Amino acid sequence: MKNESQKNAFLKYEADAWFERNKSVLLNYSKDRDRVITLINEYDLQPKSVLEIGCSAGCRLKGIKDIYKECLVNGVEPSNDAIGYGKMHFSEVNFVQGTADNLAAFEDGSMDIVIVGFVFYVIDRDIVFKVISEVDRVLKNGGILIIVDFFSEKALKNTYEHIKEFSAFSFKQNYDEIFTSSKLYYLLDRSTWNHTQKVLDASDNYHDKYSVSLLKKDISASYR
Repeated sequence: MKNESQKNAFLKYEADAWFERNKSVLLNYSKDRDRVITLINEYDLQPKSVLEIGCSAGCRLKGIKDIYKECLVNGVEPSNDAIGYGKMHFSEVNFVQGTADNLAAFEDGSMDIVIVGFVFYVIDRDIVFKVISEVDRVLKNGGILIIVDFFSEKALKNTYEHIKEFSAFSFKQNYDEIFTSSKLYYLLDRSTWNHTQKVLDASDNYHDKYSVSLLKKDISASYR
C-alpha cells in the first residue's frame, strides 16, 4: 500500500482502539511518576503555554495544569473516544481533534513547550517533515521540545501489529537527531527507559526501550 494510506488506516482503525487498549493505564496515571513532568520541574521551566501532540485523554496536561496554575494546556489528539473522556474529566485542557501534520489551530511561536509522545514512530514517511515543520512553527524561539519515542540503535521499519486490515508500519529511530542536525535545536537531556518496566535501562535489550529527550530551540546560537 502507499504510505499515504497509513495515516487513514491509523485514523480509522487505531485511534480509538489505542485509547481503549490503554485506558486502564491512563486511569492509573500519576504525574509524580511522569518523566516529562519531572523534567519540566527539574529544569524549572515555568511554562505559560504547553501543547501535547498525541495527548490522548489529557492526563499529562491535567498534571501540568495542577502544578502550573496559570499555564494554558492544549492537546491534539485524533481519537474521538479519548477526547470525549478528556472533556468529561479534564475541563482545563483545550482539546483539538486532529493530527500532527496540521496544527493550524495554533499560532506561530505560541508555545513555551511542545511535547510529542509516541507519535513520530507511526507517522507516514512522506509527511514526517511536514510534522516537524508544524512542531517548529508553533514552538517559540527559546522554547522546549520534549520527545518521547522508541529508542533504536539504528533506523528500523517494522510491521505495526495492532492494525490487521492494512500493512501499516512503525519507524524506529532517534528523532531528536533530526532536530539537532539543524543546529537550531540543542539536546539538554536524554534518558533511556525499559518500556515494559518503566525504569532506566542501560542493557543491550534495544527492542524494549524508549527515550525521553529534552531539546531547546535557539535559532541564533550556532551563528554567534
